[in-house]
Amino acid sequence: MASEMIQRRLVFLFPGFEPMGVEAHVARFRRASERSAKAFGVDVSFEEPTNEAKDLSFATLTARLKPQGAGGETRTDIVFCDWSDLIRSYEHRPLPVRVARGFAGLFDFIATGTVIQYLKTSWRYIFFFLYPFVAVLLALLVGLGLFISLDQGFSGPTTGLVAGLIGLAAAAGLLWQIDRRWHLRVALDDWALAADMCRSRNPAIEERVTRFAETIQERAQAAEIAGTADEIVVAAHSLGACYAVPALAKAFEAGFAPRVPLHVLTVGSSLMKTALHPAAAAQREAVRRLLVDHGLPWTDCQGLSDPINFYKSNPATSLGIAADPVPLIVKVRFRHMVSRATYRRIKRDFFRLHRQFVLAVENRCAYSLHMLLLGPASLTQFRQTRSVDRPPLVAPEATSKRPLADKLADPATGALS
Repeated sequence: MASEMIQRRLVFLFPGFEPMGVEAHVARFRRASERSAKAFGVDVSFEEPTNEAKDLSFATLTARLKPQGAGGETRTDIVFCDWSDLIRSYEHRPLPVRVARGFAGLFDFIATGTVIQYLKTSWRYIFFFLYPFVAVLLALLVGLGLFISLDQGFSGPTTGLVAGLIGLAAAAGLLWQIDRRWHLRVALDDWALAADMCRSRNPAIEERVTRFAETIQERAQAAEIAGTADEIVVAAHSLGACYAVPALAKAFEAGFAPRVPLHVLTVGSSLMKTALHPAAAAQREAVRRLLVDHGLPWTDCQGLSDPINFYKSNPATSLGIAADPVPLIVKVRFRHMVSRATYRRIKRDFFRLHRQFVLAVENRCAYSLHMLLLGPASLTQFRQTRSVDRPPLVAPEATSKRPLADKLADPATGALS
């Protein structure tokens, strides 16, 4: 197993649908890495991030991680593949346009039968799909109920008008509160962009995928020539997988031929959100090429309590792709990652739960994105043990003292301890 220890790693990291720029993503990754390092008792340091002046869609952060009491260190170059400007292009639309395009996107997924595929693939996802409808319906019912109550309770020539205005104000106020708490407008933008992605209606998305592909090929080849990569990882969170997969497939199409191990890592993936749409044939073909033509090892980390990821889906079998082997599914338990107080606070906030895939862990546990991407163990080793909480991140004597149930993944479910 020592031969699998990584000294140098190159990571291409695709963030999810969050309206925050690349600088914010880099800062959050750095903070979360430092907090997670404390939980695992390792030392992590960073060089100042660099941006390519010619292309602000990329930033590179170099990290060095050294297990305490162990020799050697792992250096990781993380290339952040940013698409926040595309998110902001939807966010900056006038509010009526944002709402109309968001619901148009939702109805597209209904009309094409994609929502039925959601139910078949991961029925929990329907809760996230229905969220905008439920939010608006609830606000309308509250406003209508208030209007009827006031209109029937008072009489006068302007009662109906006043009651109507109060009802509208109540509905608008409730929607504002829902949006502030659960990001309703962001969810609508998310559905609008997803529909555009499925139907290739936004040239900026296609152009960004091409730039991502070129960067993957250029940076990976440069790292191989310089001997600065023992392992290459293309990692994506949430809707970022819908960029990472086509970009990597396009890089291979352009002649990319890595000579070091290359892994695909998706966490809280929303790939099924678009790939199950009938119009997303190109995306399904990209998945097929990576798995069948190139035989890439793919690890997909999923969380039961997160309704925004497609729990129990598989990038191959859920899309009808005959791959051998199929991507490995690793089930993550959020309650093991954070303190009891934190879990009680976040367990009913589905957006916060979804972000936990890329946030710091508070406890030593089997899953930590930052220990996965920065630690000395290879992705191959993680696929075998399904845990980052292994030597040299933990001393062998400490491992031997831990309960057996905490050492191993559940063999029946694959759930991480």
